Amino acid sequence: MQKVAVLGSGNGARACSAQIAAKGYAVVMWEPLEGAKDYTRLRETKEIFLEGDINLCGNLQDVTMDIEEAVRGASVVLVVVPAFAHEPIFEKLVPHLEDDRHIVVMPGNFAAYRLKKMMSEAGCKKRITISTTETMPFACRIKTFNTVSVYKRKYAIHLAGSPSSSGMEIQETLNDAFDGNVHFLAAEHILAQDLSNANYVMHPYPVLLNYGSVEKNPETFRHYMDGITPLISEQMHYLDEERIAIGRAMGFSLKPILELMKLYYGNNDSQTLYEYVNSPETPYADLIGQNVRSRYITEDVPGVVMPVACLARAAGALSPRSDTIINLASQLHGIDYWKNGTTLESIGIANKSIDEILAIME
Repeated sequence: MQKVAVLGSGNGARACSAQIAAKGYAVVMWEPLEGAKDYTRLRETKEIFLEGDINLCGNLQDVTMDIEEAVRGASVVLVVVPAFAHEPIFEKLVPHLEDDRHIVVMPGNFAAYRLKKMMSEAGCKKRITISTTETMPFACRIKTFNTVSVYKRKYAIHLAGSPSSSGMEIQETLNDAFDGNVHFLAAEHILAQDLSNANYVMHPYPVLLNYGSVEKNPETFRHYMDGITPLISEQMHYLDEERIAIGRAMGFSLKPILELMKLYYGNNDSQTLYEYVNSPETPYADLIGQNVRSRYITEDVPGVVMPVACLARAAGALSPRSDTIINLASQLHGIDYWKNGTTLESIGIANKSIDEILAIME
């Protein structure tokens, strides 16, 4: 029985653990937070249920706070945490890496570059592959300690690996582990994945352009249904065009976010993001409860938008809308998000040409 370690215990990590365990893999889920309230009960029951768009029960091999125990002998290590947690988790993971292991980060958010940098700094020369997705496999939320509500699965997402020759093996493994629910498609390069996180377009504007409404109604404001109006949707499409132009300057043909939404959740004749989030295919109808300091800003601006804006400069591309988002969020929160986030220095690609950055992941 192939062992899979899942590092993380949040919405996505629990959903992935249940999904993979239900397919017959030996799953060990690692809890990164000391004193986590659900840890003891999950360790006792070793069961996680998915309900909603997917209904299944995954019987885990174990739940542990010992990362060495979690990854020992695991052929695949899934890292399913927000971008801000990558560095502290990699610090714990690197000493326990073994040869011929597949490390998969969902979503990537420049994690592959960060992990390679940290391995080099630690003198770690283990033969591993690093793969990333551009998004999570599920739109989901934890309901109870052992149950995750899946609002909607993504029918297909992309996967890119380094070295590039390793992509087929891990793609086949993940397509088996998620068979019947999520299909993994090959992507052209890990950096293209980092530029394709839909949060770049879907999250900042609906908060920043509705700041007062979000502040007044944090418990009931529906980010997608209330926050994306026809005019705000129009601005989101302009932002998406900027993202695509930045990718083009690096040699990529990035898919528009609306096209990705249709790939993830189901195709229809929607012409705008506003139309799509209000269509029957939307996974977002019931999502409420974001505030002006939610992760849609505090994580996605410094971890998704800002590094892409910095890469735009390296590629000789313009990023006026991205820059405005970073500057406005910094002013509203009293935090310099240009310095507090995924800087190019932090992931080891500062002062490098685009060709040099691409070559790191060949």
